[in-house]
Amino acid sequence: MQQAASGTQSSAVPITNPEQNAERNAQVAKAVITGLAYFGAGQVVESLVYILELEHSVDMNSIADNIPGLRVALSKMFGGAAHVVEAKIGEALGKQLGVDSEGKSIEDLIRILDTRDADL
Repeated sequence: MQQAASGTQSSAVPITNPEQNAERNAQVAKAVITGLAYFGAGQVVESLVYILELEHSVDMNSIADNIPGLRVALSKMFGGAAHVVEAKIGEALGKQLGVDSEGKSIEDLIRILDTRDADL
């Protein structure tokens, strides 16, 4: 939680191309869904996404720019287990990017994604 309070931004490189931004958010959303699947599959994940979006105003279509909001929502939903979900999200995103996620925050991984997108 300290990271969110310190003003850490999720993006190092501004994404101005709408297609790249949509793909960026889709990749992060996929990692979030994979992380939530740690608690179950199918309807369980759908229910958790529904709660994130409806009760905590976490929009999966702009998730990459709202990691602090995601972190707060996970903390409210899972309490002390929120760090487990965050770790699973980070592992999933790292796997998608083909990088080792150990020791990297979700924001660090999004910066890697942004840098790759900027190089395209």
